[in-house]
Amino acid sequence: MIKMAGIVLTADRALFTHYHGNDFLGFGLCMPYRLIPKILEYRLLAPKIPVDGLRAKYAPYALNKVEASLLASGFSRENVVVTPPHMIRKAIDRDTEIVGVHVLDPKGLAPVSWTLKALSGGGMTCTELEFEKLIYEVKSLKEKYKFKVIVGGPGSWQLRGYEDKYGIDVLYDGECEITFPLIVKKILDGEEVPRYVQGESAPVDKIPLITTPSRNGLVQITIGCPRRCRFCNPTMWKFRSIPLVNIMKEVEFNLKNGIKNISFVTEDVLLYGANGLQLNANAVKKLFKSTVSLAKKYGVSRKVGFSHVSCASALVMKDTVKYISEIEELSEDEPTFPQIGLESASPRIVNKYFRGKVYPWKPEDWPDILIETSKLFNDSYWYPCYTYIIGFPEATPDDYIATIELIDELKSEGFIGWTFPLLLIPMGGSMIEREKDAGFAYLSNLPEGAIDCMVAGWKLSVYNSRRLVSKLMKGGNPLISKIMLRLAFRAIDAMEEWINGIGNGVEVINDVYSKVNIRSNWGLLRTILWHR
Repeated sequence: MIKMAGIVLTADRALFTHYHGNDFLGFGLCMPYRLIPKILEYRLLAPKIPVDGLRAKYAPYALNKVEASLLASGFSRENVVVTPPHMIRKAIDRDTEIVGVHVLDPKGLAPVSWTLKALSGGGMTCTELEFEKLIYEVKSLKEKYKFKVIVGGPGSWQLRGYEDKYGIDVLYDGECEITFPLIVKKILDGEEVPRYVQGESAPVDKIPLITTPSRNGLVQITIGCPRRCRFCNPTMWKFRSIPLVNIMKEVEFNLKNGIKNISFVTEDVLLYGANGLQLNANAVKKLFKSTVSLAKKYGVSRKVGFSHVSCASALVMKDTVKYISEIEELSEDEPTFPQIGLESASPRIVNKYFRGKVYPWKPEDWPDILIETSKLFNDSYWYPCYTYIIGFPEATPDDYIATIELIDELKSEGFIGWTFPLLLIPMGGSMIEREKDAGFAYLSNLPEGAIDCMVAGWKLSVYNSRRLVSKLMKGGNPLISKIMLRLAFRAIDAMEEWINGIGNGVEVINDVYSKVNIRSNWGLLRTILWHR
């Protein structure tokens, strides 16, 4: 018999929001908050989630899985509450015994945040600001009610050494289905638990279905990645595909509860159903056919979104890429925008840091794979955001030149999409974290070739952004989309000015960009009305 207890699950405002139906807007919260006016952050980028009493009507998918794991372990729904941060003072009281906080980027150290901070002259990101607002409020309530605080999620590695500052009793990393309920039970029984806990991987048949709708219709289809890139932590998790029947149950649960989006959570949508790196085209096709059919049944006409894909998978399964485009009825006016890591065009860097990403080809084939796949993507109305890494240990001028040459070739071939550089971070849980010469990359310490490589990618991104931003802002609230579109064009103009400035020397960042502060509403109004 489980002791009756009050368990409150939450996350900060940068995570516990629906981004007006467009998850892409979440990247705006990776900026220093001095560059994001309050009205823009709280009304446009991160609006409040509606509630039914104390419960969120929908929530971040990861929190939903934690809730489902507790319920599957015998806890009653009455004693587990998923609530947004603006309700936290009402949800926590003297009956609360555990507060669980989900984190993604609590210290602004994720690759996008770290890079945007470097570009703009530093400062606390919106993600860090919102985390600290929440955790200090939780800490003050903890002093009053004496509950335990468990913090977990992909960003938990950023909080090592900050446990006492933030009042964290347990820092939890890894999967929740098996280990998390055990830790909760031990705490409720008054047993000692470790400060650091690594969650055990769960068999797919032991992963319970969500019981609260997921924000923007997110549903996980795979866990982990078998490609073993040294700079990535999801590849350290055992790779599994969620059974199709379970995926469909979660998709239908969301649709029944009024969610109008469907989006797959995965490290590579084309790895669904794979046996390691042996791909399964039939499984992927069946996944999309079943999902699109279910969406039509509920009158949802929006495309099925997916976050990531890899070029090697796409090149192996060209017909599957085309099949997805056909069944989703993609077009020039209705494309899709996957996120894809190209990382580097240098075969030497490929061989050392991400050889598995190019399988079944060899490292020296990587530049040609990228060009050929880019043509396949664009012909199929997939307009990718390619990210590549700056600051690999021992990177040479020739390595950066190889990536510049690739970017130049992409442009000459008419590539439609983005090429966005990310500064290297030794992500917690990754293999590169353990390498003594792999630290956070700083612009001030980069050689000239690295800066040139960054500028090359930014220039192509700016060029294509003006062509694509109106397509990217489709969906969600029409008025919000119109406002965000106008702001996006202003941001593109600002980005172009930054690129030109940085091209003349990175010292402009500290001399000029670090002093910009438009947090006030007047700063936003001036930005909207400003014309070149």
